[in-house]
Amino acid sequence: MKQSRRGATTAATDDQTSFLTELEAKLPADLFSAISKRDGAFVMAERLPQVFKPSEVIHETSPAQRGWELAGLYFHRLARHHEALSIFRSLYHQLLLGQQETSQWAYKAVPLLWTGECYKHLGFPVHSKRYLMLSLCEEAVRHKGAIPPAESGNYFRLVWGSGVSHIAFERYSKSAYERFEPSGDQSWFPEWILQTLDQDWMTEFSSPSEATNYVANPVYARYLLDGLGESTGKRLEQLVEYLLACMPGCRIYRRIRSRSTDYDLICSVDGVEIDFRSEFGRYFVCECKDWNGPADFTTMAKFCRVLDSVKSRFGILFSRQGVSGAQKSTGAAREQLKVFQDRGIVIIVINRKELEKVVTGTNFISLLRRKYESVRLDVREKRETTQAKKVR
Repeated sequence: MKQSRRGATTAATDDQTSFLTELEAKLPADLFSAISKRDGAFVMAERLPQVFKPSEVIHETSPAQRGWELAGLYFHRLARHHEALSIFRSLYHQLLLGQQETSQWAYKAVPLLWTGECYKHLGFPVHSKRYLMLSLCEEAVRHKGAIPPAESGNYFRLVWGSGVSHIAFERYSKSAYERFEPSGDQSWFPEWILQTLDQDWMTEFSSPSEATNYVANPVYARYLLDGLGESTGKRLEQLVEYLLACMPGCRIYRRIRSRSTDYDLICSVDGVEIDFRSEFGRYFVCECKDWNGPADFTTMAKFCRVLDSVKSRFGILFSRQGVSGAQKSTGAAREQLKVFQDRGIVIIVINRKELEKVVTGTNFISLLRRKYESVRLDVREKRETTQAKKVR
């Protein structure tokens, strides 16, 4: 038994030595030396995009991509998963930028898979499952809809570890590839492909620790945001659907019709809510107005009627130019407050400037809380308070 333990220890030491040797060979000397510092992960996440340009990492066999992956795995092996996440996410974003620069699709499954693994070790089951599904979309494109289980890092994680059946795995693989366009468009983002699939894979409830953890892909969100203003309004709906889907436990149905109403988005919240979202109820409705002008009183009143008809206490009006009367609390802005006072229905309004903040890193859940409380408690925003003081 002692020999067996000694042999296992020796094998582990040899593996670590081999790992560090490969990592040192793939990174510049000054960057490799920084890895052992206390802020090594921060330095890596900041410096790697500067050292390795998008066009250098786009090929999966490139030393640059492998070195970047190893840097993330270094912290992953040390169980420093939050730090590893920052490195894997930066690699994924660089690959997306590489696609845009070279007009060439890049295989992005590796950083997505490791991101899912990190979330699993952190006890974030919803995030973990989502990133594994994003990785599946990438594998589906690479293998043209028929992912070989023996060659897939996702197969045993999703089928053995997350309860996705073999049949469902094959179905998602085929469906994901069918949505891919080789000519290059939104389908080069796995997030877009995943939005077009069904949501039957969403079987996990968020853990309390991940309930307020919000992470969105800024490259994809920016792509959608920059496309606002097109005539159909679909781009705003896609953006809103994606941003809401990044909120753990939120399930979204887009463009649903009833016998009397067309719903832009209907959302349901799965799991046990432990914060302000417990007041939403299980279902809430979102309305999207990608207009050149603000939404008016009639729009607000009609949206209130829709919420009332489905007995929902909460709704979000996404309006690119906000609502009328926002500065003077008249028009639609006044109706927003009266709706709560009269019926107990909270409608919050999110405009383009606030969407811009989310795209650049603002926690969307925190934004929802602030907007919700401003209506629920009739609390003036800080901007309003500051302007009032200036008038005095």
